[in-house]
Amino acid sequence: MRFSIFMCIFLTLVACSSPGLRFSSVAPVRITVEGSVFDVYVLGDDVRAIRMNFEVLPTFAMIGPRAIIAMERATGCTVINSTFLGDQAMADARVSC
Repeated sequence: MRFSIFMCIFLTLVACSSPGLRFSSVAPVRITVEGSVFDVYVLGDDVRAIRMNFEVLPTFAMIGPRAIIAMERATGCTVINSTFLGDQAMADARVSC
């Protein structure tokens, strides 16, 4: 019983958009691209995108370009391709304005 309560609390916390300590003081910008919903955090020229919606078996090849578009829409700048790293859930990049 205790384990199931712990798991419910843990899964609820994990499902939240938590950008990490570096971006914790930044308010997210919510951007939707082709059905994918991202919270985008901008700190100077560093950007983090966290996918917020559920999608069935998303691949990085499908989500990655959407995350780049979300980052560019949120910042008005261009993502530097060599700095884009991440997975289907979260991606980081640097932008150039």
